[in-house]
Amino acid sequence: MLELNKIHLGDAYKLIKEIPDNSVDCIYTDVPYKYDMGSCGSSELAQRIKKKKDDLIANDIYDGLNYEILNEFLRISKKVNCYIWCSKLQINEIMNFFLSKGYFFEILVWCKTNPTPSTNNVWLPDLEYCLYFRESGVKLNDGYEFKSKWYITPINKSDKDLFEHPTIKPIELVKRHLLHTTQENDIVFDPFVGSGTTCVGAKDLNRQYLGIEISPKWHKVACDRLNCFTAGGQQSLFLM
Repeated sequence: MLELNKIHLGDAYKLIKEIPDNSVDCIYTDVPYKYDMGSCGSSELAQRIKKKKDDLIANDIYDGLNYEILNEFLRISKKVNCYIWCSKLQINEIMNFFLSKGYFFEILVWCKTNPTPSTNNVWLPDLEYCLYFRESGVKLNDGYEFKSKWYITPINKSDKDLFEHPTIKPIELVKRHLLHTTQENDIVFDPFVGSGTTCVGAKDLNRQYLGIEISPKWHKVACDRLNCFTAGGQQSLFLM
């Protein structure tokens, strides 16, 4: 078993094999996204969208997920209790995998009130998708405030400024999900840690955590964040 309450530097597809069968209470992860990386125009807005795509490429989070890891998710889970943030292009394949095995599911969304205004013949990019799968017997904790399938905020600029990750999720939303479906001292696993939001949320809620991150840059950011340092090296007891 990988050491608990630690973020490990390495390849999740390899290190996950060191986790014993039936040992994890919850998987909560933001997987490498698959995007349409087509050409952009020359307008100011198009160039902003191109910069976002370039950021994803530079941080190795654009080329999607090797779906073989989903079998490992099932193997290590005590009972399937799994959140997967993904791009729209990944929903079908991930849903088909879990639904073919008969698990319950919900589609959760983060609704952004101020998305990039890319309205030229496309829908606004104002939703992010989190697929939740669970097995019969997974306890859903009481609390009306935990049970909403949607979360509405502006884009997460403050956290991006602190921790620099281009796809960082709101920590309050992550905590709300964990409060709904995990108990104190449960083990929460994130194989694609990024800036560390899952692990920080689990730690703050008295859950045990286990993380893997392949990028030395993001591994350092996530570990520093657990110790209340920003990506820029500033320290605060109030950082999340």
